Amino acid sequence: MEVVIGRDPTTFRLRLTADGKGVLYGSEPLPATVCEEHSRLRITDDIIRIQNIDINAYTYVNGQAVESKTITKADKITLGRDRYPFDWRALDGLITPVADIRTLESVWNEYEGQNIHLQIEERRFNTLRSATGLITMAAIALSIATGGRSFWYLVLYGVAIVISLVFFVKAYLDSSKIPQKRQQLTRQFQKDYTCPHCGHFLGNQSYEIVTQNDHCPYCKAKFIH
Repeated sequence: MEVVIGRDPTTFRLRLTADGKGVLYGSEPLPATVCEEHSRLRITDDIIRIQNIDINAYTYVNGQAVESKTITKADKITLGRDRYPFDWRALDGLITPVADIRTLESVWNEYEGQNIHLQIEERRFNTLRSATGLITMAAIALSIATGGRSFWYLVLYGVAIVISLVFFVKAYLDSSKIPQKRQQLTRQFQKDYTCPHCGHFLGNQSYEIVTQNDHCPYCKAKFIH
């Protein structure tokens, strides 16, 4: 991406132009030593290179006049003999921010997997608990078949009672554990499943659905996925 930095001929304010789009920045007019097309920024990924455009103008990087130089946003840029300071925030209105959301796929998969695991735990427990009713029914059937003369139906009744007590105690203990696990899981998910640029939670929608949007609904940063 190329950004031309200069002085707007009408308002004399700082003007940045890229891909046919121009934005004005600041409220004060620039000194005459800043040209209409003064400097050019070439931005490729994380590499920024500044180039002086007008041979009669001056572009300074950290106080040194340059014709072309690779820089970072930590460098101080000044324009013209009057050393007008360039504010890096001027680029914010011109360059759309990006957010790499590829790491969110593993966050979603972990959250979904943990949710499924908790559901399976609950269903397994309910299935095992239903065994109490089966044992009780078997004891009743044996009692009827033997006319109450078999010792084994009493054993089955006893086993059913013991199992019922065991499951009752376990259900009582787990009644608070599973909701707490779900709450912790949800809190961690809401903390991690956020836009990398603005930090807003992206909601309880799958990663596949999130990638169908090309930008964050909050900060409008372009998604990379």
